[in-house]
Amino acid sequence: MVRYQLKPLFQIVRFIFGVFVLFSCTASQPPTMISETEPRVVQKIRSQQALLKTILPKTADVAYPITLNPLASFYRSLDRFPGRYTQVNILHLGDSHTAGDQFSGRLRQLFQARFGSAGRGMLPVGKPFPYFRPSNVSLWQSQGWQVSNSRKTSTKGPYGLSGFRIQSADPKQAIRLKMTDGTRFDEIDIEFQRHPKGGTMVVEVDKWPFFEIRTESSRDYVDRHRLTIPGGGSRVKISPKGDGPIKLLSWTFRRNQFGIIYHSHGIVSATINVINQWSRNVVSWEMVWLEPSLIIVAYGTNEGFHDDLNWDEYKQDFQARLALLHRSAPQASIVVVGPPDANRLPRYCQKRQEVDCEPLTPYEIEHYIALRQEKNEQLCRWHPPPKLNVVREIQREVAAEAGYFFWDWSTVMGGACGTHTWSQEKPRLAGKDHVHFSQRGYKLTADALFKALMADYSG
Repeated sequence: MVRYQLKPLFQIVRFIFGVFVLFSCTASQPPTMISETEPRVVQKIRSQQALLKTILPKTADVAYPITLNPLASFYRSLDRFPGRYTQVNILHLGDSHTAGDQFSGRLRQLFQARFGSAGRGMLPVGKPFPYFRPSNVSLWQSQGWQVSNSRKTSTKGPYGLSGFRIQSADPKQAIRLKMTDGTRFDEIDIEFQRHPKGGTMVVEVDKWPFFEIRTESSRDYVDRHRLTIPGGGSRVKISPKGDGPIKLLSWTFRRNQFGIIYHSHGIVSATINVINQWSRNVVSWEMVWLEPSLIIVAYGTNEGFHDDLNWDEYKQDFQARLALLHRSAPQASIVVVGPPDANRLPRYCQKRQEVDCEPLTPYEIEHYIALRQEKNEQLCRWHPPPKLNVVREIQREVAAEAGYFFWDWSTVMGGACGTHTWSQEKPRLAGKDHVHFSQRGYKLTADALFKALMADYSG
């Protein structure tokens, strides 16, 4: 069972700590800590359960009002700037295009350059996969941690929005994070799993002496601890004490000033259905706490390479996953990012160098699976897989029916075979795999999306 914390309580707690730090703290005082399971906090949370039920209706087919501008709610949040304590949260979920954090990192940079930075936001703890290089921070992780990935259906939860969980009981293991953009954090929220065999988490921030968080409990649930850092911090280290395993889901870094907090979570090889692997209670609890004003959903590339994808089934899955996000954050505007162009050259083709790209003919699309099975050389050229545009059109249709903002990533690249063209540029805009982009390619497309999102904003 997960304990829920609603936004009004969050704001009260933030205000109390802000006053405490302002009038009672000096630079020599250590970080303060609050647990969402302290009795006084739990009493407040329980008193607001009825409100949570009104925010999260049980039915999956909720009708949402379609406004003239699907970004209207997001724009209203931006209109609150430059309020002294205004913070606007953006949540970006996706596959490997998001996991690399070059696309989402550029969007974070653009939004924070215009509206101010209120912190780095939420990240999975540690390095959940080898090429995890989030912007604005550097990470180091020892080798003895066990990582669980929600994309793998055999791994048991709980999972939240980060999609990962990391654990260890060995006191020799450690995870370190350092801010690299010259900023400091004023608060850290560490999200972890309490369980009967839970050990103690040892946390160090900058020069402060370490302190401990016990994770043992008579039952399993997800909790969150907040650390308030007087004067701000730039480094943090987490390690087990050695009295039992600690299981970590995420950590969130905030600053006590107005601005944008851009939370991005990507999982390599993920499809939209990875959301179905996340623990719904945990996700709802996180959404109420984050209160995102904008949710960017960027899946579809991996689905597009599934040659047996069924239109009706995928549309139903896509609708259901987005409905879950919308019910959890009804105040948010939702952006559906249709997949960019991607190209395939069948592995059985012997000639792989200097092969051109050409879209499939109607006959090839209709008989594609059979042609691949017989290793037909007719397909021995780069080409968009036949289901990629199907995925794009389903997403466009779902967005139109629900009143979401839809952005077609492939149009920035010139449509079909655009990735092949980009892979031939010097310097390259796309990689040799004809799926992923270079830093320049991600920057160019992120700039285009930001321009589209801000086109109708007059603030």
